[in-house]
Amino acid sequence: MPANLTPEYKRAEERHRTAKTPEERLDALEEMLRVVPKHKGTDGLQADLKARISKLRKMPATKTGKSTFSHMIPREGAGQVALVGPPNAGKSALVAALTRATPDVADYPFTTREATPGMMRFERIAIQLLDLPPLSRQHVEPWVFDLVRLADLCWIVVDGRWPIEGLDDTLAILADRHIGLRPAGDDLAVRDLERVVRPALLVVTGLDRGEVGDSIDTLDELLGRRWAISAVSTLTRAGLDALPRRTFDALRIIRVYTKQPGKPVDPNGTPFTLPRGATVEDLAVRIHKDLLLNMTFARAWGANVFDGQTVHRDHVLSDGDIVEIHE
Repeated sequence: MPANLTPEYKRAEERHRTAKTPEERLDALEEMLRVVPKHKGTDGLQADLKARISKLRKMPATKTGKSTFSHMIPREGAGQVALVGPPNAGKSALVAALTRATPDVADYPFTTREATPGMMRFERIAIQLLDLPPLSRQHVEPWVFDLVRLADLCWIVVDGRWPIEGLDDTLAILADRHIGLRPAGDDLAVRDLERVVRPALLVVTGLDRGEVGDSIDTLDELLGRRWAISAVSTLTRAGLDALPRRTFDALRIIRVYTKQPGKPVDPNGTPFTLPRGATVEDLAVRIHKDLLLNMTFARAWGANVFDGQTVHRDHVLSDGDIVEIHE
């Protein structure tokens, strides 16, 4: 059976070919595995990708004769979200409001000079937010573009008083570095192979100002209703409760819980997060590389199976499923 590899896979493959660090190679390989078509024609390819990912994860950190500072932020949680936008749009205030991180927040431009990570909670999982220096025609830290390329998702954060200007400037500056942002939910597999394309949400700040709230529908119309706009205020916290769910949906991941045979589900357990379309086999590999070798079958509980249904390794999982793997 032919592999029928998609443009999205080929973009990730090109990123792997040109990667300069183990972290970049690992990120590209994980994306290749995430987007590779799942059928018998790619079984060998999937196995090879999983082996290469496992090998890279076991590699020790590279040591050199001199100490250097790296702006690369290790991935944590269910996904990594880069916050991009013009100066004074409210990125740092958002990270401070949604996580326990303490980025510098001030009413003057270019307050943020380093990448500041923070973990945003959504039900039983955490999603990593990266507060980045602003994008401006005056100056952009060059390493910011590397972090945007590697992120799973971007929030385009714009001031509600000048939202279109902020959006247009952000997209143009990134386009100059061959980075494209598209509304989350768009089909990214048919994009230009010459650029890295990332899904994005549009976050409009300043909802506490009356004129901003009144103009959101007009803004939506001007943008052709292509962007799912999240209007928020860090002062009143209006709109903030909806952002974690929208971010989870935009990451296109699912949560899967596991249980041991004959034992109940841990009510406080943390689920595994997997890409949509993941199978029992993908879950087994995520739990432990040797589990798949010894697995005979599994039982599943969830919306698309009856309780305790016997499933095999190619069974596609759904969000919220509970899986019991038998060896």
